[in-house]
Amino acid sequence: MKESHRAMETRERFKKAFFTLYAERKIETITIKEVADLAGFNRGTFYLYYKSIYDLLQKTEQELLEDFSKRVEYHVKLYYGEINNPDEKVFQEMQENFLKNGDYFKVLNGENGDPRFKAKMKNIVKDAYRKHLNIESGKRVSMFEYLLEYLVEANTSIIQYWLENREKDNPRVTIKDVGEIMHFVSQHGFKKAFEEYFAK
Repeated sequence: MKESHRAMETRERFKKAFFTLYAERKIETITIKEVADLAGFNRGTFYLYYKSIYDLLQKTEQELLEDFSKRVEYHVKLYYGEINNPDEKVFQEMQENFLKNGDYFKVLNGENGDPRFKAKMKNIVKDAYRKHLNIESGKRVSMFEYLLEYLVEANTSIIQYWLENREKDNPRVTIKDVGEIMHFVSQHGFKKAFEEYFAK
């Protein structure tokens, strides 16, 4: 059964309240009462949606990773030419959804966040690339894994950097700008990208 708009809004308020606290403190120090108070509800309402603070975190991470997986799959297909005529509306919706959840990603990959979350994000990207590549020998698989680790770590790190610095950037750098930089580096290498973007 589809969740009502009111229920979705209530969940979102609980998530925002929790992540406001989680951005500053370790999860084990955060109480349900604090989250409920900050969200404008009582503990009883919290328990209608979540069993515990950890349940809220787990469900939020699952939602974020499911959305992230769809976006990665779309971009990998686009990169490998499986999507010849990208739908601008679909692309825009993906970008807007990522921006809406950007603060959650920033906190989860930040100092007080969940180290396992970044590992899960990286594995989603790696699996998407493996799915679209044909590896012939053990040696190539091994070398490919090093290349893949380099690519994925670089991309996830630049996204995290953007999330942490987007309000400070002058002039403003958009997520589309970041995507174009990542794509250009993947296609042409760092040296060419440096000349293209910074040495003019």
